[in-house]
Amino acid sequence: MEQRCTCGAVLPEDARFCHKCGKPQLPEDIERLNATTQPDPVPPPAPASVAAPSASTPISFRDSRAVLISVIVAAGTLISIVIVALLVPSLVPLIPCAAGFIAVRIYRSQSAEPLSTIAGARLGWMTGLWLFLVTAIVLATTAVYVASPEGWDQLHSMWSQVPQLSKLLVSQHDFLMQILLELPIAFLMLTLLPGLGGILGTKFSSRKRPS
Repeated sequence: MEQRCTCGAVLPEDARFCHKCGKPQLPEDIERLNATTQPDPVPPPAPASVAAPSASTPISFRDSRAVLISVIVAAGTLISIVIVALLVPSLVPLIPCAAGFIAVRIYRSQSAEPLSTIAGARLGWMTGLWLFLVTAIVLATTAVYVASPEGWDQLHSMWSQVPQLSKLLVSQHDFLMQILLELPIAFLMLTLLPGLGGILGTKFSSRKRPS
């Protein structure tokens, strides 16, 4: 019986390959050809790694946005304190607290990242720190001015003309001591109150808006 290849060519006896198409005829040659031509198994795709949620940027003086917002809010707060002190002095402590609240709300409106309570308190504290620095400069300048005899005489004459201030007239030494004692009190008030306002700002900003 004639041995034929799948291509139709007549093969001689014991032929290992087809002389026409080159196809192997023996089983071991066929298996070897299939092994060499079989494509390498494609490895299954690696599962996509779930990206960990990025932590919110820590609020610090390295954050240019936080620094800019705290400076702007502090500048507006100083003007507000002067106006409120002339109109309703009893409401002055609320102004630093509102400064921290406003700073957090402005920062939150310009950033997609949520602010933690600690971050809000830190932003409020930064705002209060600018307030304290300006207050400390004003008190230090006043102390230097009053320390001279001419400065004290001018201040004494101006205060004596205002009935509300004439009751506060003290000696030059006592006045300078009062300025010195007011520095730590001013630091606590002007940093803690804005920090509290920053905490309140994060609490209100974290509430979900009604859909």
